[in-house]
Amino acid sequence: MAETTIRVARTVPQVHDVLAAIREASRRLQVDASLVGGFVRDRLLGNEDKDIDLLVVGDGAVELLAALARGFGWAPPQVFERFGTAQVRGDGFVVEAVRARAERYDPASRKPEVTPGTLEEDVWRRDFTVNALVQTLDGAVVDVTGRGLADLYAGVLRTPLDARDTFSEDPLRIYRAARFVAQLGFELAPGVLDAMRDVAPRAAILSVERVAEELRRLLTSAHPRAGMEVLRHSGLMPVHLPELLEMVGVEQSGYHVYDVYDHTMAALEEAPRDLLTRVAVLLHDVGKPRTHALAPDGRHTFHDHPELGARMSEQILQRLRFGNAEIDDVCALVRMHLRPIQYDPRTFSDAAVRRLMRDAGPLRDRLLDVARADTRASAFPDTDGIDELEQRMARLDAELGGPSPFDSPLDGEAIMALAGGRRPGPWVGAAKRALSDAVVEGEVAPGDAAAATAWLLAHPELLDAP
Repeated sequence: MAETTIRVARTVPQVHDVLAAIREASRRLQVDASLVGGFVRDRLLGNEDKDIDLLVVGDGAVELLAALARGFGWAPPQVFERFGTAQVRGDGFVVEAVRARAERYDPASRKPEVTPGTLEEDVWRRDFTVNALVQTLDGAVVDVTGRGLADLYAGVLRTPLDARDTFSEDPLRIYRAARFVAQLGFELAPGVLDAMRDVAPRAAILSVERVAEELRRLLTSAHPRAGMEVLRHSGLMPVHLPELLEMVGVEQSGYHVYDVYDHTMAALEEAPRDLLTRVAVLLHDVGKPRTHALAPDGRHTFHDHPELGARMSEQILQRLRFGNAEIDDVCALVRMHLRPIQYDPRTFSDAAVRRLMRDAGPLRDRLLDVARADTRASAFPDTDGIDELEQRMARLDAELGGPSPFDSPLDGEAIMALAGGRRPGPWVGAAKRALSDAVVEGEVAPGDAAAATAWLLAHPELLDAP
């Protein structure tokens, strides 16, 4: 009789399961571990998540995480000896154990000298009192600084030690403060902003990758404008995003009620919490200050600012080490951001709408979101026209069908054959673009090779082009 194998679906662990496993393993292995950092902060605010930070006094961090990984069938922990940390991942959890340490920073470096320390030493070196709260594995909260709980419930960011020393040791903490303001809606304690201004020039020592990661997290937070204002008033904006400061005080007229900078910040608040959309909104008018002019009638004009803005966006994002695909998408959104706003159902033909659909491609939804955010931050915040454009695009989608309706119905081989076997060259690409335009204009049906052939034969100049 053949054996029957019964497979039982594995239950995905919840936060309480993982915490119970950590508690059991720490007792069995006699590892002195506590919960710390953002996990404790967010847990006390009622926002428990799957990123769990552990503080381990003495040895045993790796053994503790290895036991946890075995218990849940996760991969073995990654160990970062230099920083005394280890990390294990599985089932959506990221559990990091940090050995309690003391740090000393060389003023000429961004990298600390790390030595083993006590729990108290580790807590006092942390960035903010709300991140210095400790919770035992049995649930007791330990407020070593004596200010953490009060600051947490008051929504205040305060450094455990002197703010200038804290920020000078690692200027990235200024970016973290801006990000926490954006994420949590907290305010800076008195004196913190002054300390930031004093230390801000030292931020030039930071690696671009660390800065970019904080900016990404800030921009996708609930209150991005508040976080950007911290960067501005702390003096960090001129260090890594000086182009944004050029917007301050640049007046606009007619369509707008704010200067370019305040309009951009208001639009940022209106944008969905999608990174590329928010980056595009942040940069959509970055070209305005350099194209600003006054017309004879006193109007403020910004001719070709989308094109210049796209070029500036490319330079900014390259400097911040964004990926090539991200840069291409943001630049395209900046370049096209006015087109949905300019839509008028009385004057836009189906061909004009199809042209926009073709140019936007997979960025269409993001482009409409950028346009809505731009509009809602203006003197005329009604987005009905953009909504109508979206509905019209959906109707045209149904009529066009197919995954790439605006592609040339003929490939390069077919085009060269029609030209009597001509060799490849730039003329082939030009002919394909012309056929794509013919599809957009409604002169050739999508995917109709016969109609495309007839159309191309009727335009012999494309087949004879150099």
